[in-house]
Amino acid sequence: MTTVLAIQTWQEIKADFSVNWLIYLSMPFVAAFVGWSTKIVALEMIYRPMEFKGIGPFGWQGIVPRRAGKVGSKTIELLTQNLLKPEELLERVDAKEAVNALREPLTQVVDEISRDIAEQIRPGLWDSLPDAARNAIQARIHDQTPKVVEKMLNEMRADLNRFVDIQYLAVTTLVRNKDKLNKLMRGLGDNAMAFVRRSGIYFGLGIGLVQVVAWALFQNPWIMPAFGFGVGFISDYIALNMLFRPVHPKKYLGFIPFQGLLHAQRDIITKDYARILAEDLFSPEILFDGVLRGPGADKLFSLVGKEVEAAIDAQTGIATPLVKFAVGTQRYNAFKDNLVQMVLERLPTTLVDAQDYAMGALDLEKTIIDKMGQLTNEEYESILRPVFKDDEPTMIAVGAVLGGIVGEIQVQVIEHFGHEPESVNALPDLVRTVLHH
Repeated sequence: MTTVLAIQTWQEIKADFSVNWLIYLSMPFVAAFVGWSTKIVALEMIYRPMEFKGIGPFGWQGIVPRRAGKVGSKTIELLTQNLLKPEELLERVDAKEAVNALREPLTQVVDEISRDIAEQIRPGLWDSLPDAARNAIQARIHDQTPKVVEKMLNEMRADLNRFVDIQYLAVTTLVRNKDKLNKLMRGLGDNAMAFVRRSGIYFGLGIGLVQVVAWALFQNPWIMPAFGFGVGFISDYIALNMLFRPVHPKKYLGFIPFQGLLHAQRDIITKDYARILAEDLFSPEILFDGVLRGPGADKLFSLVGKEVEAAIDAQTGIATPLVKFAVGTQRYNAFKDNLVQMVLERLPTTLVDAQDYAMGALDLEKTIIDKMGQLTNEEYESILRPVFKDDEPTMIAVGAVLGGIVGEIQVQVIEHFGHEPESVNALPDLVRTVLHH
């Protein structure tokens, strides 16, 4: 095989093809393999490995897991701006319905608190009371519960950001659970990504046919890695742009209809996206955990404590001074503090039972589908595109480099397994342009 760039004669091309026909035939298929495999590797390198793998500074961590905070923050910011406004979600929670959904756990809690209060007043008092008296006490507490919950909900609605930081909650969840972030990113365009992988085959075949002609004419070792690089670069670039362009259906060559894949498959993507968000990111379990343990948890517990104290004072009413006189102001205040503490201690376990009600009341999956359905194509793309945009140059670069490497492997295969054709008449030297390898 020659190591210079020289135009081959038709006789030389035929002679070379006759002895190396298998190599020529393999070129389009190798190029198709390069286009397909580089897409797979490039896509996987975006998401895997979840943690850094390597020796010292040499290694790799998936782009999305490595930038979990930034990717998660940008994604959630776009979502809360366009789709999920916390205030709108809280409006769907009805105090009476919530209390009714919690009737069983609340009954148990009220029973425990009533017993504890009675024991604080006088040991053995609760057991000594007749059933009618105990039921009356519990009924009174039950009657007050919806009012307390309603007052708390109204105060939270007035300034929700004090109590719940949806962005902090979601980003923290994604950073702690990088697998959820990967699932969200992958689910955003799984079918579209399958198209990207397949497109590598088609583009690779087309470019591979050009590669056959170029190799036949010049037979220079640089051709293989250059075409491999080109296959990876061009096919990745075109495929990624075909995800979003054109925004509206358009005919090419007058009869080939096409629309950007993420726009054409909008209904499917919206449903998948909504399901993943509702199940993995904004599930009631995660929302409650964030409310009870997030940065606004102290303010929430303070609010609960304030409302419980107000409810106690409301129940004693004008008799409050007499009660204080009878049991002592210090003991009365300690009694209130103990009662508040009991409520706060039982709050997390009690709220767990409200998850089913919250799931039905919020109906996040349907909400997201409805909201995304109202977006214009441009607004819809503004939610999806940033997720891909930061990674597009990396995907293209990785595909190009991997394509170049495979091209160099092709050169080595040709050098070791190719055959030199018998001598044929060549063109005069003046016709040849020689560039040393």
